[in-house]
Amino acid sequence: MINVQDLWGKRRSDYWTMAIRYLRLIANSGFLFTIYLLFVFGSYYYGQFLQWLPEAFPAVLFFTVVFTWLETRGRVRTFMKQGDLFFLTPVEGRLAPYIRSSIFYSWIMETFWLALSFLVLAPLFFDRIQGTGSVLWFSLFLLSALKAYNLLTGFEEQRVLDKYHYLIHTLLRAGLNLVAVYAIFSVQPLWVIAVVTGALLLFYLGYYRRLAQQFSLKWERLVEIENQTVMTFYRIANSFTDVPSLNSKVRFRTWLNAIYSLISFDKKHVYHYLFARSFFRSNDYFGIYIRLTLLGALFLSIVELDWGRWLIAILFAYMTTLQLETLKNHYDTSQMVELYPIDPSMKIKAHSYWMNALGVFQVIVFAVIVFFPYGFLDAVIVLVLALVAYQYHIHVRLPKKYETSSM
Repeated sequence: MINVQDLWGKRRSDYWTMAIRYLRLIANSGFLFTIYLLFVFGSYYYGQFLQWLPEAFPAVLFFTVVFTWLETRGRVRTFMKQGDLFFLTPVEGRLAPYIRSSIFYSWIMETFWLALSFLVLAPLFFDRIQGTGSVLWFSLFLLSALKAYNLLTGFEEQRVLDKYHYLIHTLLRAGLNLVAVYAIFSVQPLWVIAVVTGALLLFYLGYYRRLAQQFSLKWERLVEIENQTVMTFYRIANSFTDVPSLNSKVRFRTWLNAIYSLISFDKKHVYHYLFARSFFRSNDYFGIYIRLTLLGALFLSIVELDWGRWLIAILFAYMTTLQLETLKNHYDTSQMVELYPIDPSMKIKAHSYWMNALGVFQVIVFAVIVFFPYGFLDAVIVLVLALVAYQYHIHVRLPKKYETSSM
């Protein structure tokens, strides 16, 4: 006889045992130090940003849009696996404790991210909406309660099999969230909050509970949601260390096909071509590279301290090299690639080539962004420092990584 509560506890424990192992590797990579420096710069410029922000800025509308999205997104973590389609479906009627634990766990995790987002925006909240701490904490309490409501209703709506009707339910829930979140951030009287709360509860009892009575659990969707959540974590972890379990999604970016034609069609450039295809067609590499480049350019354009811009250029070059470093392992599990009659050193040369090429492109973007507002000399300093960060990684750190992986 399966004890569903023990099963849920074991799966949660197994997941966090794996997650903590990767989180330690991320912490040891220098990522936390980078976050700390970005936090210091962000704190310094936050006050200036609030002073610059026009008085007519629609703060209530801004908070409403941001937190409506945060409330609507997110699903219940059930830790379901593919085998459950066969082994747990017979005991579906006894899974109520399992589902309750999943909803409570998801509510705690989602409330954490809500609170973190709200505290980051707290200075803007105090400056433009309400200056008392009691209102902020009461608003956070209401947002947490609304998140619990969304997890409950979202879990029931996932029973709808038709994708069109499933989307309609999600949009309907987003509309309800919009009204509720606006009532919170426009600081409506308590009786208005009570009316909105009562309407949401009646809608849940009158409609969403009927979905639970009419439709059974959609196990394939539960497994899909769990797989997507785990893969998201794997993609983040893969930015700092090798994740063998990561399944990459392929994006057919036909508008980049011209780049492949620039690679010579001969044996010694096999890995040049393969790495190019992997980088541009996999969102794990290309997407992160583009986001880091744009984010670095944004910071460089707003930071006024000379040494601050130099440090940011080095930090973003360093973070990008960490992402590109994992490209070398992309074909390690492919047996077909091992059949190619080429020297293994060609793989190292190809990987270094693309790290150099992509690094030079990013560094030029950084230098151009700095050149227009701050002048030629500052652009050259940023260019040189970022290039040094790339060359150090390619010629010092990367060879050690290859030696370790070959042992």
